[in-house]
Amino acid sequence: MRKFKNTSLIILTILIWTAFVGYGFMDGFLLRPITSKNTSEAFIEASKEKIENEFVGNLAMTLIENGKVSKNFFYSKGKPINENTIFPVASVSKWITSFGVLKLVEQGKLDLDKPVDDYLTRWHLPESKFDNKKVTVGKLLSHSSGLIDDLGYDGFKANETIQTIEESLTKASDTEYSEGIAIVGYEPGSKYMYSGAGYTILQLLIEEISGQSFQEYMTKEVFEPLKMENSTFVLYEKPNINLAQIYKVDGTTRQMNRFTSLAAASLFTSVADLSKFLDANISSNPVLSKETITKMSTPETFINDIGVYGLGPHLYSQNDQNSNIIGHDGSGNNAINTAARIDLISKNGIIILETGNYSIASGISDEWIFWKAGIADYVVMQRNKSYLLTLLIIGYLIIAVLSLYIIRKQKSKTIAF
Repeated sequence: MRKFKNTSLIILTILIWTAFVGYGFMDGFLLRPITSKNTSEAFIEASKEKIENEFVGNLAMTLIENGKVSKNFFYSKGKPINENTIFPVASVSKWITSFGVLKLVEQGKLDLDKPVDDYLTRWHLPESKFDNKKVTVGKLLSHSSGLIDDLGYDGFKANETIQTIEESLTKASDTEYSEGIAIVGYEPGSKYMYSGAGYTILQLLIEEISGQSFQEYMTKEVFEPLKMENSTFVLYEKPNINLAQIYKVDGTTRQMNRFTSLAAASLFTSVADLSKFLDANISSNPVLSKETITKMSTPETFINDIGVYGLGPHLYSQNDQNSNIIGHDGSGNNAINTAARIDLISKNGIIILETGNYSIASGISDEWIFWKAGIADYVVMQRNKSYLLTLLIIGYLIIAVLSLYIIRKQKSKTIAF
């Protein structure tokens, strides 16, 4: 009877310990941040270890504390870079584009709840089994429009003809893994589905409403007011900028592609300019009102009741009440990875621009979110797996030793009796 009781208690203790470690892994309270020190210098030092373990062609990182740049870090295999070096930032372009769209909303020229087709003349959504009238400006901004294009734009090489916006929306030719057709394939507003074509439609919308080219409008209404002097959606219009070398994953460099999809994928900017843009999200600025920034950063689309996207920025706080981290990442195009994130509550932020690696900017930024806000993502969990496995095994060993000790103690008492 005693043997059965002891065995049951040991098994129960093992199960409780396993459940505790498992819950600590999922909830995050047992996970360790990339550094235990709460300084920008310590975070950058810890990040250097990750950079040295993977190929990175070049990288610019800026950390922001309480609304001010606290530390910069620059790394390059080739041409030196600094805070004004220009990088292609891929899909971070979408967040900046949202400022341009919402500016038109503030001016009363656009209605977020109005069908986008009502504004367009040069191109219209193709017919589908769904109601295109439900595809509104707001749903395009928040990736809930029903579009199923799955675009990822690769852009065009120097010897290739660039498509017009209308041609690209009808069937984009610069994509490898999707059909590239902007068509509604699920009920608009019913769920989140990331859409590159949605932002190309917004690019066309800006041109139609403003009567200017997208580049002209964004320069006048966003870049110039925010003093983003080294930013452009069209590279050849800034011939004298200091462009970073574009590294591929094999360590070679290449020429930068050109894009039809400027709004979705073609922004070129620096950490200095993006710092000004992040500041516009936490301070008074000449482009958007505080009320619009609040609306922009409010969840519009959800996954399992977790807000994932607002009217332009991605939402990273996973419904955490103590932070409100917004931003955007960009990746692809062999090999670009960028990330820009700001906490609207603490006013802490991070910017990483790099080429030569598909994921390290996003990975380090995920580490930053856990370091600053305690919100664990896949990257943090993966890094902690070996530590938690060790913790689990140590716990099992302690349980085994204590169990043997108790059993022997019980036997000695029985013999003595």
